[in-house]
This record gives sequence, C-alpha cells and structure tokens, in this order.
Amino acid sequence: MNNVAQNPADLLPNGTTVIPEGEARGYYEPSQPSALSVVEHAWAALLNHRNLVIGIILATLALGILAPFLATPQFTSKIRLEVLPDSPIATSVEGQRDKELINELSFYNTQYSLLKSDSLAERVVRAGNLTNDKSFLAAFKLDVPEGAMTSAQRQDVARSAKNILLDLLDVSPVRSSSLVDVSFSTPSPELSAKLANLWGQQFLQATIDRRFAATSDARSYLETRLEALRQNLETSERSLINYGTNKGIVTISSETDGDGRTRNQTLVAADIRDVSASLSKARESRIAAEADLANSTTGVTSQNAQTIGNLRQKRAEIAGELSRKQTTFADDYPEIVSLRAQVATLDRAIGDEAGRATRGTREAYNAAMRRERELQSEMDGLLQKYNVQQRDSIEMAILQREVDSNRQLYEGLLQRYKEIGVAGVGTNNISVVDRALPAEKPSTPILWLNILISLIVGTGLAAGAIFGLEKIDSSIRDPQDVTKRHGLPLLGAIPEVVGQEVAEAITDKKSPAYEAYFSLMTNLSFLTTHGAPRTIMLTSSQPREGKSNSSLCLATVLAATGKSVILVDADIRNPSQNRYLDIPNSRGLSHYLAGDDDVNGMISELSKFGFSIITAGKVPPNAAELLGSQRLDQLIKTLLQRYDHVLVDSPPLLGLADAPLIARRVEGVLFTIEANSTKSRAIATALMRLRMSGAKIFGAIVTKVGARNQLYGYGYGYGYGYSYGAESPKD
Repeated sequence: MNNVAQNPADLLPNGTTVIPEGEARGYYEPSQPSALSVVEHAWAALLNHRNLVIGIILATLALGILAPFLATPQFTSKIRLEVLPDSPIATSVEGQRDKELINELSFYNTQYSLLKSDSLAERVVRAGNLTNDKSFLAAFKLDVPEGAMTSAQRQDVARSAKNILLDLLDVSPVRSSSLVDVSFSTPSPELSAKLANLWGQQFLQATIDRRFAATSDARSYLETRLEALRQNLETSERSLINYGTNKGIVTISSETDGDGRTRNQTLVAADIRDVSASLSKARESRIAAEADLANSTTGVTSQNAQTIGNLRQKRAEIAGELSRKQTTFADDYPEIVSLRAQVATLDRAIGDEAGRATRGTREAYNAAMRRERELQSEMDGLLQKYNVQQRDSIEMAILQREVDSNRQLYEGLLQRYKEIGVAGVGTNNISVVDRALPAEKPSTPILWLNILISLIVGTGLAAGAIFGLEKIDSSIRDPQDVTKRHGLPLLGAIPEVVGQEVAEAITDKKSPAYEAYFSLMTNLSFLTTHGAPRTIMLTSSQPREGKSNSSLCLATVLAATGKSVILVDADIRNPSQNRYLDIPNSRGLSHYLAGDDDVNGMISELSKFGFSIITAGKVPPNAAELLGSQRLDQLIKTLLQRYDHVLVDSPPLLGLADAPLIARRVEGVLFTIEANSTKSRAIATALMRLRMSGAKIFGAIVTKVGARNQLYGYGYGYGYGYSYGAESPKD
C-alpha cells in the first residue's frame, strides 16, 4: 500500500485521496468514516434479518399460546415451617457450650439442605406408604407389578417415588425471617396437600430423632468417661493415702480453695504450732523470773515488795517517833529503849523477808529456765521431723494435684450427665406454622406467563440466530469494508436499481444510478495525471455482481461529458451487453481475435447512450487462447487512436484465466463487488489472482447497495434524489 496523501485539498468528493504524481496509482487508502457503535451494528443486523426475527418470535409465541391447552394442570400446596436456631447438645463441661456463637447463615443453609435430602424423601415414602398409594402411582404413571412384589421390585418403586418427590419439591425461604415454605405441585390438589404435609411432619420428626440420637450418644459417651474417671480418681486417692502412710505423714484436716486445690494440715505442723505457742509463754515466764531475780539484789522483789514496803514504812514511823522522844528523854528512858528495840526488831524482819524473797525468786527463775529448755528441745525435734516431711510432701503434693484434677473432671461430667438425664431431648426448634391445604385453582400453566416466557425465549433465539448469521456472513455490508478488509480504495457505491432495467435508469440523469456513476467517473478523473484512465477493465470475483451493468453505465456517464467512449464486451464465454442493449451479436470481439480485421464492421454506435460498443461475438471453443494472443493488444491500440476511453467488460475471475490475461493490456482494473452477497474469501482469492498477473487495480465499485446498507451512510432515497425533490403539483 502506497502512502496516503495528507493534504486535505487532495481529497476527492466522496472522501478518497489523490495519489501524488510519480507514485503507483490505484494503491491508496481513502479516509475512513467513523465506525458504527455496537448498538448501531445490532440495529442494522435486526433490520437485515427482520423477517427471520418476526418468524422466530411468532413461532415461539404460537407455541407459548398452544402449550397451556396441551399441558396437564398442576395444583400447588405449601406448608410453612418455622426453623429457629438452636445450640446443639454438646458433651463439653459446664460453661463451655455457651462460649461459641451460632453461625446462622451456616445453620439455615444446613436446614435447607436437610429439607432436600434423600433420607427425608425416603422417610416420606415410607410414612405415606406411597408405593401402595393408588392416587400417587396413577398421577405419575408408576408401573407396579400385580400380585406380590419381590424385594428388588419394591425397592425400584420406592426409588422412583423418592426421585419424583425430589423433582417436585420446592423449598422457598421467606426473606428476612426464620420461616420456610415447602411446596409440591401435582395434577391432584389433594395429593399436593398430602405430600406437603407429609414432608413437613417428617422433617420435624427427623429433627427430633436426630436430637434424641445425639442425647443417647452423649449419655453413652459420658457413662464411659465417668467410669474411666472414677477409676482414675480411686487410683490417685489410693496412691496418695499409701504414700502418706509409708512416709508417716498424718493429715488431721483438709481445705479446698476457690481454684479447687486441696491444702492438707499434718500432725507435725499442728504440734509445731502448739509447741511454738507454749515455748513463747515459757520464754515470757523466764524473762519475768530473770527480772525478779535481778530486783532481789536490791531487796525488793515482785513477790515481797509490798511486805517489805509495809515493814519499812512502820520502821520509819517508829524511827521518827524515837527521834522525837530522844530530844526530850535520855537514852535509858524506858520508852526510848522500847522504841529502839522495835526498830531493831523491824530491821531483822526486813532482812529475813528479803532473804526469803531472793530464794523464792531464784527457784522460780530456775524452773522457768528448765521449762524453756525442754520446750526448745521439743521444738527442735519437731522442726527436724517437719523438714523431712516437707521434702516428702513434694511428691505428695503432686499426688494431691492429680487427685484434685481427677475429682474435678469426674464431678463436672457427673453434673453434665445429670443435666442430660433431666433435660432429655429438650424443646424442638422446628414447628409447623401453616399446614398445606388443597389448592382451589391450578397454579400452572398460566397463559400470560407462558406468553411472556415465549416472547423472551423467542427474542433470545432470534438474537442467537442473528448473531450466528452475522458471524457466518462475510459479505460486504459497509462499502468501506473493501478498504479495511482487502486494501482497495472505494471509488464508488452504486445503488440497487428496483423496478426498471439499469440501461433505462442510466439514461435518466435524475436517477440515483446516474448520480452514483457520475461520482465514480469523477473519482476516476483523479487517478492519473491525464485524468480518467483511457483503458479500464471491469471485472468481479463471480458472475452477476453488476460488472457488465457498471461497464455500460460508466461508458454512458463518460460519454455524457463529451468524451468518445467505446465499450468492448470481452466476456466471450457468456456475452451479456447485447442482451442488455437489445442489439445483434453476429460479429464481435471473438471474430477479431480469430483473425477478422474488419473493426469498423464490428463497432455499433449507440446514439441513445452516446458511446460505441464491440459485442463479444460468437462463443469460441478456445476463449483463453484467443484472449492471450497479441490481437487483443492490437485492437486496444487501434481503438485508442479513435476513442478517448476504452472500457473492457471482462469475465469474472474465479475459475477462469480470461480476466488476468486481459488485465495486463489495460492501464488498470476496476473491481466490482456486489453488496450483501459476495463473500470475503472469494474476493480475496480473486484479488490475489489479479495481483499475481501484474495487473494494476485502481479500486473497487460496490454495487447493489440497498436499504440494508442505509445505516452505513449509503442510502440513496434522500442523498441522490435530494437536489431534484418532488415535482410541485400543478394548479
């Protein structure tokens, strides 16, 4: 692909670009219009396949309307259950089972799964005796052998009944509540109500059975564990007692603290406490005796202090009286002598009393000392014995802790065992809120719902069909696709002519066809430095793509500009121009190629169209050999001497060697493509053959552009007819 001209002034009227002089002409890329959105593509596909869409939707709608009249009416009954979360019975010790929160979402999902379980369906079959229920068997056409059934046959019927129930079951939780609806739909309203009630009752009973089984299992487990723990407790207590006996450890009392640990008081510890108290008292007595002994040296002791004090007071009184008397009387005065004798007597009495007190104090001190020594000796022995027991009590404490642990486990499990025995299975968390009742009218089929579903299904099928067809269809819808897919410049988009022949439409300068070919001719005038190419071949990938019509119309438009134009029908295998123009085909190109040099006798003047034509002539047996000869080159050179433009209508490319042979003898090729028909693979193959032959391809002409292409900007109802409009009505 050559470089595209970037100057806006080089753009052609239809948006293509001019190839700068000196570059290979015919290989340029026109400017691209904006791509269609997904919605626009979908709308275009819908318009293109509207008949198919309408047919599919009408067919599904007819089936939707007909289905209710052919279907068996179904009656729906539902039972409403309340499912409350409940903590499962556990075997943990007291206080542990309340520590974990219940995951409600997991709980309810479990309950819904249990409602749909096979085991529940089997319970319902057994509880309702459905294998012998004639109404159930008849409703679902279950074949039951007459007479006695074998075990295998009975199991097959039960299995079929179970599968039917699971297929009919519908479990619908009520939003934002603990309620759930269980419903069945059958041809009989009574049977539907019976099945729904059976299902709800059996679900409730199954829950009770599971809870009872859980309680029984817990009791069995606890009984086993209690027996084991009891034996462990007895063994540990026996070991503790034996150890204490062997070690001489006598326990006189035991205390249990808040943590369940046992604290024992031994006999030695009690003796130490008692001896320690006695020793303290003896020590106090000894200290007091020692103080009294110290005071006895002064003549005053705690024992005779009052007596001696009285004697001394009396002596002081008598001595005072003696002193007063001596001031008056002589020493030999009898009263003086008497008083002196009393004083001497009191002195002796005081001395005797002090001696007696000292001896008693010493004896009391000695006794207190002996008592203290005895108690201290006893305390030393007890402490030595206590220290030995303390070392032995380490192992005893270990045995005691083992006893405490075994006792706690045993008492905890025993308490749990008693609780389970009292509580039993507890309160069931499943209850029936509303029982199922026979329906008064069928729940299905519903006509309006069937119609709605049919419309949805029909729309989906139609969309799928359109999508598939669009994926399969590789034809040219958007004329600009010839550039995107095949690298060809789009030189013209020709509208589809409806209701008249192309030969007639091209003579009307107001027609869309004329305007389209005139635009094509304008684009051709920019392809070379001398204007429109003088020799042009028109071909296509396959027949009936508008190649011959385009040759005829392009010749007409070129002639209308005052140019002398001749059209050569080179499709000598299948001549068509003579049929379009309704002229004889007695002599033509095949005759010249075969050796007839009377060119003038082969040229027909078409005054109606303004150009001349050489028809194909008689069909030869060796078309490829004739077209490959030098006679064709001579003819074209001869015609160029008399005409401004020579147009060659060649055969299609696929399967034939004619077009590549002709393409090498002209300036370039216009490749004709039929819109909405020709496949991209055929186009690509044809272009590859042309390029391999060395042909120069100017661009593509997309023909038969119709209403299906309007969305791509190529509708002609308004575009080419706008300037002429509708004629004003006559007055």
